[in-house]
Amino acid sequence: MEKISLPQLIAELSDNSALYNQWYKESEMKYGTIPSQTLANWIVEVVEPIVEATIALNSASEKVHEIVKALYLQTLKLIGSGLAIRYEDEYKAAWLLMAKMPNLVVKFPIKTILLLNDVLLNLHSYAPEKTSYWCKLIECSAIEIKTIEDFKIIGRIYAWKCGLAHIRTRLKADYAALSEILQRTILQNLGSDKTAYDLFENPWSNRNNKFEGVQGGFVGVTGYFEHPPKLAQIGEHVFVSDSKSSYALFADQFGKVLLPANAVDAAYIVSKAKQLDTSEKWIEKVNAEMDTSTISSVVATKDTLFFTLQNSYFLYVYSLGNA
Repeated sequence: MEKISLPQLIAELSDNSALYNQWYKESEMKYGTIPSQTLANWIVEVVEPIVEATIALNSASEKVHEIVKALYLQTLKLIGSGLAIRYEDEYKAAWLLMAKMPNLVVKFPIKTILLLNDVLLNLHSYAPEKTSYWCKLIECSAIEIKTIEDFKIIGRIYAWKCGLAHIRTRLKADYAALSEILQRTILQNLGSDKTAYDLFENPWSNRNNKFEGVQGGFVGVTGYFEHPPKLAQIGEHVFVSDSKSSYALFADQFGKVLLPANAVDAAYIVSKAKQLDTSEKWIEKVNAEMDTSTISSVVATKDTLFFTLQNSYFLYVYSLGNA
C-alpha cells in the first residue's frame, strides 16, 4: 500500500486495517487466493482516484469510510470472480467513470458500482467489443449526469447504441424523462441528425431495402444452435428455435441480439414457422438473385425481414425501409 498517496485513503485503510484484513480473508475463503499485488494495484490505480474525487464533495471520515468500504468489498468480488483479471482494462475504464461522477458515488456508492458492473456483464454477453466505446460515451456525458436515474437511462441508451437492440423500445419514454441538456448531449453523442422520436421509433436509419447481416451460428463455434433454426412471429415478438433451445430475436441499426426465451416451447416456435409465400414481392426487392426455394422460414414485420435457409445455422436480416 506504500504507493497510495491520498492522505484520507491512507488514514482509512490504516485506522481500520483489522476490518479490511478480515474482509480480505473472508473473500479468500469464498473465492480462493486473491493476489495481493493485484488488489494493491487496483486500489492505487482505480480506488484512489475515485476516493479523491468524492472527497472534494464530502471529506467527512464517515463518508470516506462508507465509500472506501463499498469500493474495497466490490473490488474483492471482481478480483475473486476473475472479472477484474480477465477484463481488467474494461472494468478499470468503467470504474474510473465514477471519478467523473463523484456526486453519484457520494450518495449511492454501492448502487453506482452495481449499475456499472451490471452494464458490463450485459455488454460482455451481447456486444463485448463495444465495452470501451460505451465507457467513452458515458464519459462524454458525465458532467451532465446529476442523479442515479440519469445514469440508469443514459447507460441504457448508450448500451443500445453499442448493440443491445432489445432495449430500444423502452428508450423513447426514458429519453423523455431526461433534462433538455442531457437530451441534446445524447443526440450529439449518438451522432444523429434525426429527432428523438425517429431515432427510437424506427429500427433502421435508411429508407431502402438493405441487407443488415446475420445472427446465430453453430453452437460449437460460439454460436447458438445445434440444428438449423426456424423463425416465427408470436404476438409482437420474433422467436427462433433449433428444436432444442428457444430465443427471442431483436435487430436494429446498432445490433442484433438473441435472448434466451426458455418459457416459450421450442416445438411451438417450430410449428408456427411460416414458409415463403410466393405471392409476396418483397423478397424480390431484397435480392432478385436469391434462390427462394432455399428459404426454410420467414418473418416479415413492417420494417424488417427475417429468414432462415435450409442447412444454415444463421438468421438473415434485411431492413425493409418503406418498401
